[in-house]
Amino acid sequence: MSSGFQSRFGHAAQEFERYRPDYPPELFEHILAALAADRRERAMDLGAGTGKSTRALLPHFREVIAVEPDPGMAAKLQEEAAGAIVRNTTAEEFCQPASTVDLVTIGNALHWMDIPRVFANVHSWLRSGGIFAVYDRPLPKTLPAVDAVALAEMRGPWKPYRDQRLKKDKDWEEKVRAAAGFQIVESTKFSYVVPMSPRDFTGFWRSTSYGSAYARTLSDAESYWSGLESGFAQAAAGATIPVDLSPTLVLASKV
Repeated sequence: MSSGFQSRFGHAAQEFERYRPDYPPELFEHILAALAADRRERAMDLGAGTGKSTRALLPHFREVIAVEPDPGMAAKLQEEAAGAIVRNTTAEEFCQPASTVDLVTIGNALHWMDIPRVFANVHSWLRSGGIFAVYDRPLPKTLPAVDAVALAEMRGPWKPYRDQRLKKDKDWEEKVRAAAGFQIVESTKFSYVVPMSPRDFTGFWRSTSYGSAYARTLSDAESYWSGLESGFAQAAAGATIPVDLSPTLVLASKV
């Protein structure tokens, strides 16, 4: 484990697994369609979190390696994706023999990584023609009144705890397209709107690095989250909240 690694999610692993929706199935259909049937030996999921991508890959590969640096998240990952080989280390420091992997995925985690170093690792690990799938989504958008409640927290109590890398992750697609040794296969945005209750929408923010970090400074965090839930419920006029979590997928092939 890198001495520079900082745990940001381990204390919120339960919330992360419970309140963050899975990715849309269509995303993995596109990824698998890019791989020939005889190229399903080994997949690797980097920044695997609690295993939302890992679980989707498990039925399709003989072996799935899930790489997650946060010990708390890795423990939850092992629990939720028991068939995977879990490695508690960073994508930068993980060791894998060259040309032994058919697919590498990074879901909503590239912004935490040393991108040139990780891209070089991925290029080494993949077999010729292997697929590199990177996907991410912007901050969730919903009803304007509900968005305003979340934005007030973002600009207020959460702001000091929000890592600068989260504010500079909008160019990730260009970085994947410019990666040396890869050819772009596909770039697709999937429409994905998830209905959430005010409690579940609050839970999503509880699972963020900054929301959870702020809550840990409070003597009564539950009262804070309860108040935020009430604010979301009032803004939504008691209705279910339609949350836009539409991800973009960039597929690249090793050349």
